[in-house]
Amino acid sequence: MPIMTRSSSSSLTQRLIAIIKEFMQFGMVGALAYVIDVGLFNLFQHGPVGFLSGHPNSAQLLASSIATVFSWLANRYWTYRGRTQKNVAREATLFVLANLGGIAITQFCLLFTHHVLGLTSPLADNIAAYVVGFGLGTAFRFVFYHYIVFTGHKDRGADDEGPHVADDTDGSGARSDIPERVDDDVDPQVPAAVRP
Repeated sequence: MPIMTRSSSSSLTQRLIAIIKEFMQFGMVGALAYVIDVGLFNLFQHGPVGFLSGHPNSAQLLASSIATVFSWLANRYWTYRGRTQKNVAREATLFVLANLGGIAITQFCLLFTHHVLGLTSPLADNIAAYVVGFGLGTAFRFVFYHYIVFTGHKDRGADDEGPHVADDTDGSGARSDIPERVDDDVDPQVPAAVRP
């Protein structure tokens, strides 16, 4: 069983702090994107002009598309700024795919509410899209962003290159990380890795 040392304990603490910070920043960006999404949806669907009145799926699609652009910029340049990919087009494509998955989840919730449950009020639209759909979509996006979209690594300096690997020679040119063979009474056909 590995022994916890002070450095591994502080490393675990630092990693936990980093994950909490990432989650909080993701949540703040998501909250702002949520306000943009809900506000535009209600403006397009139920607002004074209501140019998409009677078309909740179109209103939600347009509102969430605008919120997605905001979210990508905020996540790329703030939440995941140290983990962005060098290939911006690939990252943006993956981000769009993650958000299309989230939008599909929300669209399904709206379609289910309208066509299966028969609920078409503004309250039903908002609960379907922005409580159930947005909640499920947000969980999907966080996992997708963390493990697929923002997987680049920070540029590491000389002091931050991870565990130090000792020089593989002992000065005589012989490798010091390979143990010397000890001739004992162990059967030579048994691989060295299995020997006691």
